[in-house]
Amino acid sequence: MQLRSFITALAYAAISLAIPVAQADTLDNIKATGTINVGYRQSAQPVSFAVNDNPTGFVVDLCRDIVATTISEAVKKPVKIKFIPVTAQNRLTMVKEGKIDMECGSTTITEERQKQVGFSVVDFVTTSRLVSLAGTKPSLPSLEGKTLALKAGSSHIELISKMVGGIHVLSVNDAAQGIQAVLDHKALAYLDDELLIQGAIHKAGLDFKQFTFSDPLSVEPYGIAFRLGDTTFGKLVSAGVRNNFSHTEKAIRSAESYSAELGVPVNTLTRDAIRSPAYSRQCSLIDKGSC
Repeated sequence: MQLRSFITALAYAAISLAIPVAQADTLDNIKATGTINVGYRQSAQPVSFAVNDNPTGFVVDLCRDIVATTISEAVKKPVKIKFIPVTAQNRLTMVKEGKIDMECGSTTITEERQKQVGFSVVDFVTTSRLVSLAGTKPSLPSLEGKTLALKAGSSHIELISKMVGGIHVLSVNDAAQGIQAVLDHKALAYLDDELLIQGAIHKAGLDFKQFTFSDPLSVEPYGIAFRLGDTTFGKLVSAGVRNNFSHTEKAIRSAESYSAELGVPVNTLTRDAIRSPAYSRQCSLIDKGSC
């Protein structure tokens, strides 16, 4: 079965949670200040990362376009972007507390996260995999009683706790630390989005032949996060994604350009997401009940 069959155009029912009355509408704030606070990741290549402290990446470029077109048109004036670095650990909190208006990174859309923040239509798709040193094919059963490196704040923590017992978890801050833990034999394997693993290996100047990847464990659809309940702003963000992706070949070339820096192609899942933008959900290939 092809992985793309797991990405379905399912809109989640609205989640009824109280939003403090004191919170002003995001769009009103942007109109009043002429500025939007955009969160980005510093090491999530190729979607959201920094080069000499300058934010870049496929999703960062997408968000720049959304602000310059859809949002600026909505408030009837040019909007300046204030980029704010976020981590896997604090990104959702930054959105919830109103410290950033959009989170343009590598955040997987999950049912649990949709209880905390709103998400745009899918803007990029990858799969999660285990990575270990070459010579051993990593699998979940082989990890029983062994140490697995996991990124703190990752959606994979809940997945692993559900599916496998007896694994010792080594918490790391990012993919770079996860890869280093494997190299230093502190962990038998590291679990993360394949794209982020590839980015970390590339950035460290390592040879991909030093590592072995498992089969995919889950499909990871990324989306732009915004404050929960701010439906007007959320619809604008998704409209901006759709507008950008309506120039299909241009959007695919942008994704290809950033992926080429890692020496990897753009997968079919991302191409499909660009051609047919839709809301989606995470699907675990080891927990078929989630599909």
